[in-house]
Parts: sequence; structure tokens; C-alpha cells
Amino acid sequence: MKKAEFYREAQPTSRGPLEGLVVLEACTTYAGPVAAAELADLGAEVIKCELPVTGDVCRLFGPRVPNAPAQDASAPFLSINRNKKAITLNFHLPRGQEIFRQLARRADVILQNFRPGALDKWHIGYEDIRALKPDIVYVSISCLGQWGPLSAKVGYDTDAQAMGGIMSITGQADGPPTKTGHASIDYLTGVKAAQAALAALVRRLRTGEGQHIDIAMVDCALSVTEGGVMQAAMSGEVWQRKGNRHPASAPCNSFLCQDGYVMLAVAHDKQWASLCRIIGRDEFASDPRTATVAARKANEDLVEQLVAEWVNQRTRHEVVTALNAASIAVSPVLDFGDIIREPHFREREIVCEVEHATVGTLTHYGVAPKFAKTPARVRSAAPVLGQHNAEIYGSWLGYDAATLAELAKAEVI
Repeated sequence: MKKAEFYREAQPTSRGPLEGLVVLEACTTYAGPVAAAELADLGAEVIKCELPVTGDVCRLFGPRVPNAPAQDASAPFLSINRNKKAITLNFHLPRGQEIFRQLARRADVILQNFRPGALDKWHIGYEDIRALKPDIVYVSISCLGQWGPLSAKVGYDTDAQAMGGIMSITGQADGPPTKTGHASIDYLTGVKAAQAALAALVRRLRTGEGQHIDIAMVDCALSVTEGGVMQAAMSGEVWQRKGNRHPASAPCNSFLCQDGYVMLAVAHDKQWASLCRIIGRDEFASDPRTATVAARKANEDLVEQLVAEWVNQRTRHEVVTALNAASIAVSPVLDFGDIIREPHFREREIVCEVEHATVGTLTHYGVAPKFAKTPARVRSAAPVLGQHNAEIYGSWLGYDAATLAELAKAEVI
């Protein structure tokens, strides 16, 4: 299929399938803003609320884009806040809380990731908003949930990886527990939160009712640990770290070529026989030590030695071309320098550019789902602090320039 064929019925002015949905974001750092970004990427109008002067703490995080203003230089912030509008609002002040409640009347979804109970103290929690807008979908994100013995515990992505089993199974067998290279559970939590909000909206279409959604980062981590929980509970076997190796099959590992690494995985005996033929070791297709999945796992060092001897003498392109032609799963291990140069990613717009108000042209990861009729894309860069104050406060609440100036002087916005 060609790209033009896929998009032959696309609406040229589409923002995405969620166009018309209004989301109010009261979030900082990663998980909450990722959830809002997921909805914004699909076309929702997301209004991000930030504290005056300082803004989202994520604006200070590295790595940083060179030659950019301090509050607009954070690559993580720029990445997870695209496609949004931004206002400043001080939740700590009663006037700010009242303004938030007024804004909430216009929203379909509210996303917040403050500590459990914080927004209740500020009178902008679920019950407060529900009293004003009964059909609101209100999503609360935290490390360990809004209730439970550990719900008050502070926690970040690292805590969720530690407590959710991820670190215990990541890393080399003889090494320490290791977190993933990126904030994987922050991102997973954001995706789960967006998914949950959309599910609640579907129910609202049928019933007219909104609801409160509780998203715990550790819950999200545990939800992607395959059979780990069942394995420990039912058989008493605790999943152990194995590096890049698979728990039950071999070969599954990274192998060094002449110009970098490939990742190779053989799932069944037919693939193994094909691999043996390609590497010129046909005898190991029927050798009792390697003929079956179980035998290969039991003799993993031998299996990996056979593969490595062949792979080491070739380039990544040669290995991938030869093995993929035989339906064997192998791919080059790409770093981000490779990724931004890969034509396939450019054509699919999963690597794309957008213009920022103060930074200039930014290269982003794009929108992963492709919609044939309502395409979604990176429409706008992350906003500067308070960029849309006049627009949102003016069109939503009718505030004029004098009112905005008075609120700014009072440090409300």
C-alpha cells in the first residue's frame, strides 16, 4: 500500500478524530502531560494550566535545546507538550481556584497528577467539579493511587519501575536491577490515562454520566509484566533478569556486526532450521542439543556462539537482508542519530518538524496512530508560558485586558 492510497479519503483540514473534545490539564512533569499530549495529538483542544512565573517544573529538565530561552529549552517539555494551549493559573490562591472551577464548566475531561488529596484541599477536586459539571470525566494520576495503604507515598517513574516489577527483570543476570533507558512508566501511565478517559467518554455518550478515574503508575507498570504475577503466584517461580535473552527461547539476543548491533529472535523450530541453512550450519537443525525450542534454551551459549560467528563477519545490512528474506526476525539496533536519518520514519511522519515561537524549527517524534479519514499530526509546538492567556480567558470567561492585568498583578495568573 502507498501512503497516498491509505489517505485517499482524508479530510484535508483534520486535526484528528478527537476534534471538538476539550481537555483541561492540571499536571506537571511527565505522566499527566503525556496523557494530555496523547489526547491533543488526536485532535482534542488541551488547555495546560501552569503556575505563573515558574511554569511546569519540566521546563527545567534536560537535555536542553541549544540557543533557546531557559523556559523553552527543555527537550522533554517541548516533546510532551506539543499541540497544547497554555495558560498561567495559581491553584494555591482562592481566586485561582474559582477561575479553575469556571474553566472546568467548559471541559469534557480534566487531567491532574498532584498528590492524592491536594486538589480536594484547593476545592477543585472531583467532587467540587462534579457539583458544577456532573458529566465531567476527571482523571487523577499518582504513583500508587488515590486509595490504599501506600497511596500517600511520593513517587516518580523510577519508583513505579522499582515497585512494579520492571527493574527486577531488566538488566544482566549477574548485574543489579536496572531501570529502562527512558521514563517508560511515565509514558505508559499517560497512554493508560488517555485510554481510560476515552473509555469513560464512550460510556458518557450512552448514559450522560461522567466519572472519576484513578490511575496509579505502579498499577500501570504491573499491567504490562506479562505472566510475572501469575508465574510467581501459581508456580512459585520468580521471573529473573536475563539481559536481552528471552525467558523460554533461544537465540534471542543482540549480536555485534562489523558496523553495529542487530537484535535477533528465533521463535520456533522452522525458523531455526532456516537460520542454520543460511549460516552454513545445517547439522544443528537436527542436532539434539539445538533441534527444539527447549534444547536450544538449555544450550543457549552454544546457540549464541553459532549465530555470533556468522554475524560478526557481516554488516548489519547484510545480516538483516539475508535473514528477513527467510522470515527470521532481526533488526538493526538504531540510536537516535540513525532514527532521524531513516527515510521510512520520515515518510510515516513519526519523525517530523514543527515551528516553535522562540526556538525555531524543532524535530519531534510524530503521532503514532494513522487515521485514514481524520489524520492526526503535530500541529503546533509546545506553548511558551502563558501564551494563550488572552485567548482562553477572553473567549471562555470574557476577561478583558484590564482584568488580566489585575489578575497578573495579584499573581493569580
